[in-house]
Amino acid sequence: MTEQPAAEMESAGAEGQPQMDMQQFGRFFIGSLYRILKVASIYNVDHAQTREAIEEFMPEFKKSAQQLPEGMISVTVRGELCSVNGETLKLQRREQERLNELQSIFASATIRGLIFDQAMSTENLMQFLQQLNTVADNQSPHEDMEHVMVPHIQINHGSPDQTIMEAVAKVNKGMYIAHIYTRALVKVKKMHDQVRKDDDPDVPTGVIRRILQSVSELLADEDFMILGLLPMRLVPPDVSSHSVNSAIYAMLLADRLGLAKQTVAYVGMAAIYQDIDRLVGISVGKRDQDQRLDTHRQFSANMRDVATMLKHCGGDVVSTLRILLTYERGCDYDEKVARPFYRRKRHLHLISRIMDIARTYDLLIQGLEGYKARRPDLAIQYVESRAGEVFDPYLVDLLVSTLGLYPVGTTVELTSGEQAVVIRTPDPSADPRRPAVRLLDRDNPTVIDLSDDHYRNIEIARSVEVTDVTSNPSELFLLT
Repeated sequence: MTEQPAAEMESAGAEGQPQMDMQQFGRFFIGSLYRILKVASIYNVDHAQTREAIEEFMPEFKKSAQQLPEGMISVTVRGELCSVNGETLKLQRREQERLNELQSIFASATIRGLIFDQAMSTENLMQFLQQLNTVADNQSPHEDMEHVMVPHIQINHGSPDQTIMEAVAKVNKGMYIAHIYTRALVKVKKMHDQVRKDDDPDVPTGVIRRILQSVSELLADEDFMILGLLPMRLVPPDVSSHSVNSAIYAMLLADRLGLAKQTVAYVGMAAIYQDIDRLVGISVGKRDQDQRLDTHRQFSANMRDVATMLKHCGGDVVSTLRILLTYERGCDYDEKVARPFYRRKRHLHLISRIMDIARTYDLLIQGLEGYKARRPDLAIQYVESRAGEVFDPYLVDLLVSTLGLYPVGTTVELTSGEQAVVIRTPDPSADPRRPAVRLLDRDNPTVIDLSDDHYRNIEIARSVEVTDVTSNPSELFLLT
C-alpha cells in the first residue's frame, strides 16, 4: 500500500514558505493510520511488523506536524465524514472504505477523535494501539478508553456515529444548534444541583466536554446562530446559564484569536469549572466591580483558594487553567508597578483576560451579581467604556468587531417603522451600524441586509427592549 509522502504535499505559500495541503495530507494520514491498525490486527501490537509500519510512518508525521503552527494533528470522525485539523476530507471510494473501517474501530472504543502532538514517539503510538486493541477485542459496552492516558496523544471521547440531531442539522441547522445550546443549559444545571447536594466539585463532566467540543466545531461557520440565542434568556438567569454563556463567549474570542479547536474547548471548560468551584466556596473574579483587597490580602486569598483546589485538580490542561484563573483573581489587568510578590511588572494571562470580558458581558446581558440587565448594544458600550482600565483594549476591539455595535440577538426598530432582530453582523470592512436583520413578523419574516445598497434608505432608528416588541424574537430567530 503506497501513500503519498508528506514532502510532496507542500505548496509554495507567502514568501516561498511551504504550506500543507490538508486534503492530501489528511488522506495520507488516514491511509497510514489504517495500514498500521491493519498490520496490528493481523499480527499484534508488539510484533516487529507493526513497529516497522509505525517507524515508516513517524518521519513523515513529524515533518508534517512541524509545519503546523501548533505542532499538532487533530483527526475527528463523525459518521462517514473525517476532518483533519478542522478540514473535512474529500475521499475516493477506496479511501472511504478505509475510513469506514476506522470508524468502526473508533466506535468500539468510544473515540470521536485524536490529537497527535509532534513530540509523539513510536512507543507512545504503540502504547495507544495496545489499549485500543484491548478495548476493541473486548467488545464490552461498559469498556471504553475514558481513563486511558498516553503521552502526546489526546483522546476526544464520544461516539463517532452521527447522531439523529446531527442528521437533522443537514435539514435545519437552527434546530440542531438550539438543541446543542439547550442541552448545555440543562446538563450544567443538573451538574450544579449535584454539586450543591454533595458539596463536592468532583462531578462527571464528560457530557459537558463533548457539548463544548461540538460548539467549538460550530463557531467558525455558525456563530451567528449561537450568539443569537445567548442574549434571549431562554431560561431564568442564574449561575448555570451564566456559566454556559460565559464559556461560549470566551470560546468565541479564543476562536477569533486563532487558537486550536481543542484549546478553544479547554477555555470553555475552564469557565464551566470556575462556576463549579464557585459553588463550593472558591470565589470567581469579577474585576470590574469587586471591592479590591489590598495587595497582600488579595494574594493570600488567592493562594488559599489555590491550595483548596489542588486536591480536586488532576494536572491536565483544564485543571491548570482553573488554578491560573484563581491565582490571578482580583489582580489588576495591567500591573503598572512591581508588587511585593512579583519581581516585575506583569499582565494577566491571556485566558484570564478573555474570561474577564466574557463574564462581564454576560452578567450585563442577564442582569446578575449586582449588574442591571442591559440590551446587547448597551452591554457593548459598557465594556468599551472600560477598555484599557479593567479590560484588555485589544480584546475589547476583538469583541466589538465580532459582535458588532448591534450584536446578534439585539431587537431594533428601523426607520421604516418595522421591528427586527439582528441576525448577522456586518463584514469588518462594512459599516458596523448596518447589520443584517430579520423582521419580527411571523407571516413575513423577511431578512434585510442593511449593508446592501438596495436598503440604503433604511437604517436602525434605535434598539428596543425585548418586552417592548410585538413578536417573539427567539421564535423568529430560529426560522430558516
